[in-house]
Amino acid sequence: MNTWSDLCLICAGQQEFVVNVHEAGPYERSHDYTRVLFCRTCGIGELRSFSYDGFVVFGEEDEVMVWSSILCASDVDLLRTGFACELRLAGECECPQHVRAYDTSVRVDKTRLPEHGPDRHSPAGRTTVTVAVVDGLAEFRSV
Repeated sequence: MNTWSDLCLICAGQQEFVVNVHEAGPYERSHDYTRVLFCRTCGIGELRSFSYDGFVVFGEEDEVMVWSSILCASDVDLLRTGFACELRLAGECECPQHVRAYDTSVRVDKTRLPEHGPDRHSPAGRTTVTVAVVDGLAEFRSV
């Protein structure tokens, strides 16, 4: 069974929700998540971090921010088989696998996407990350 998530930032098709690395919310005025998504049409994966902060003062920063990195299909497949938690979509899980994935996802290079415009829907300039399994736990690494 596939669980679908956000639209692909490249082709606007439905992306498969592969792993929910971390999630806080959604709450009335905030929502944060880090997810691994996969677009079968484009054949690429995405490590996406999303932040909505409804407490932001106007002009201080954007209330919605998205950071993204590309994952190759083989890295997405490695996450499907090598993610050491059976609850891959449980972003609130605090098992060692989810903690390792989140900690390493925070440290890898991701591209902050503009809220509007053609650069939001382009792989050009977007960083790439890879996946490794270390001591039985999947983690993200900058390329």
